[in-house]
Amino acid sequence: MTGSGALLECKSIHEYSYYFLRDCPRIICKKTDTLSDENNEKFFKHSNADIIITVESSWYPRIMNQVIYRYHFDDTNFERFDATAGYYISYQVTKPLHIDRMEGLIERLFKKGIELRFTPNLYPLREAILTSDFKEFGIHRFNNATKV
Repeated sequence: MTGSGALLECKSIHEYSYYFLRDCPRIICKKTDTLSDENNEKFFKHSNADIIITVESSWYPRIMNQVIYRYHFDDTNFERFDATAGYYISYQVTKPLHIDRMEGLIERLFKKGIELRFTPNLYPLREAILTSDFKEFGIHRFNNATKV
């Protein structure tokens, strides 16, 4: 339950973005049909993946051992909150139907065809994205990235 008395749910199509510790800074880039040749060259060169997640190297040990829990709900009382992020919200008390323990999260990414990259610092990638016209990205918890 959030502080506002609302419960958020994320649809499984977006679940991979939560395979990381909550405070882990990461950048997610998605290849779409509308991706320009310039952005394809800049952000997806040498990759066949449609999704690339980049994380700072210092987070690797924590990611390797990360366990998360997926809660399954009856979605009767949920309504769309943010279509882009895949969030749904319920303002009613909602109990999970069941809970799955999820481990081996890096392997789960690989099975989904997602490329995982590690870098000493996320700032160069962030700046490259923000100074381009590339739109299909997510920058998560960047305030926790290593300062340059």
